[in-house]
Amino acid sequence: MISVIIPCYNDGKYLPETISKLKLQTLPANEIIIVNDGSTDAATIEILKEFEKDPLIQVLHKENGRMSAARNFGVAHAKGDIIVALDADDYFDPSFFQKGMDVLNNEPATAVVTSYIQYFGNRKGKAKPRGGHAFNFLFSNQCPACAMVRKEVWDQIGGYDEAMKLGYEDWEFYIRLTKAKWDVHLIPEFLLYYRQTNKSTLANDTHPNRKQIIEYIIEKHKDWYAECLSSLIDQKEVLYTESRISFQSIWKMFKNRLTGKYK
Repeated sequence: MISVIIPCYNDGKYLPETISKLKLQTLPANEIIIVNDGSTDAATIEILKEFEKDPLIQVLHKENGRMSAARNFGVAHAKGDIIVALDADDYFDPSFFQKGMDVLNNEPATAVVTSYIQYFGNRKGKAKPRGGHAFNFLFSNQCPACAMVRKEVWDQIGGYDEAMKLGYEDWEFYIRLTKAKWDVHLIPEFLLYYRQTNKSTLANDTHPNRKQIIEYIIEKHKDWYAECLSSLIDQKEVLYTESRISFQSIWKMFKNRLTGKYK
């Protein structure tokens, strides 16, 4: 059973397209949960009232808590054993649910299915995340928030960190997931259509606060980062720029790269 979770904060104008695209999936969702995260836009409220008439859709209302809290709230009310996280202004190719379920049915160690990304809206372009295991998530996020996730795993790792309100909450979620020995499977096709708008969290909140967010992630997972560094060094997968370099120096280099002090 597939439950689609859509947080919505003043994005009602995009919902009709998002919902209509959802209903084109070759493997239909069993329920769609829209979480109204304290929207203040009158037009969004009216659109949500219309969607409440749809028997496939459940509209939940809560005070504004940003994306992490909204996703967790929706998942807590979901009946499905498969969660599809989707933003209010994005959509998937009609084949994604079927292809994603085929992967999960055939790969018991896989907890998340993602795909390549096609950007549209204010900016055009493409992205090819890698998915994979924990090492792939050391330096950057390799899976979009919009993805298919086993609910048992979502519950196992405790969902999104609701203290993270400025972005990268999906990256931190996937760090915990892959630390727990689950895999992220990448379908090498452009199946996620990711809208670019002027109110993007990434542009308005995440990038200006990148250093602060990165330091939060590193502090939260510092033992794991140190363990991974030790493994990488032992496996000679770290590029050395000096004939001798201390562990402390590598740690500083690692943190500086993450926080963008130098590349």
